Amino acid sequence: MSITTRIPKNQIRILITILITGFLSQQVIAQFAPAAGQPGSTALRADSSCFINWASHCHIQRGLKQINLPDSGFASVGTAQSAIGQASANGVVSLGDGGIATLTFDPPITDGNGFDFAIFENTFLDTFLELAFVEVSTDSQSWARFPNESLSQTKVQTAAFGFTQPTNIHNLAGKYRHPYGTPFDLKDLAMMSNIRINEIRYVRIIDVVGSIDTLYAQRDSKNRIINDPWPTPFASSGFDLDAVGVIHQMATNTSETYPNQTKRPLYFNTTSNSIHLVATTNTGKVQQKNELNAYKDLNIYNIAGQLCFKTPIFDTQSSTHEIKIPASLCAGTYIAQYKNYSIKIILTDNR
Repeated sequence: MSITTRIPKNQIRILITILITGFLSQQVIAQFAPAAGQPGSTALRADSSCFINWASHCHIQRGLKQINLPDSGFASVGTAQSAIGQASANGVVSLGDGGIATLTFDPPITDGNGFDFAIFENTFLDTFLELAFVEVSTDSQSWARFPNESLSQTKVQTAAFGFTQPTNIHNLAGKYRHPYGTPFDLKDLAMMSNIRINEIRYVRIIDVVGSIDTLYAQRDSKNRIINDPWPTPFASSGFDLDAVGVIHQMATNTSETYPNQTKRPLYFNTTSNSIHLVATTNTGKVQQKNELNAYKDLNIYNIAGQLCFKTPIFDTQSSTHEIKIPASLCAGTYIAQYKNYSIKIILTDNR
């Protein structure tokens, strides 16, 4: 004899609601680009040829090892010199709770196609992230902060060696492990009247005090508390700045163009809404038949890391390609990747 158990309709509705809510919450949590090396990541390697310059000067204002303990002393690892020049060249400088690094650039950073500069921190894990706000200035007097978001939970304090998911973080320095940098696009600040995005001489990096205690908590651009490892009462407390790499900079004279745009194998033409790409092989040897047929995919991901478009790019000597953006892609922000290069693409409705 079989026995059939009937579940009341109201319990079925509750179960369905829980399942749908859980599914949607996961979609919200995984909103931003994933960790370095994963499809859709915006991380840029320190040895990428996209970097054409580095910070020339740095001033450090140290923060306490632990902001709620005035006698904890100040962070002490590294010096201002550590943040000058190329990544991985001079060690790192630790900022401490709320510490500040102000870096100078000559020539100034300018707004170009896609990302304009990237910040390197020395974390060694994809999920051990120490975060910082990023601000820029033309004259060192007026500053504009990049709009940023943190979707990390705020019920339980992230411990000193706790984990933060990169998919929960947007436009905060420290999102990616070393040797990858977190890139920033000056176009995000195009509406700010107190700076000139084509003449950014200063970048200011401010350690996020990761405490969820409202006495010390710091908030993202949407007024959400930012929860990251805290307390960290060590000499290396706070954000550990390695370097800031420049992707686009002002021409030094009227006859100079932006050489990195023409030499980089990947850039976005906003006029024609197309991606310009150069696929090159090793021209110093005779190519075999199988090498002539080799290809790498050009992938376009949305900001959540989902693949939206893919096309093969065949490697031929000095082969230039123009790939039209598919009309099926709706307005929004995308990441295009080819080999080790990535650019940000912003599509509008008036294409």
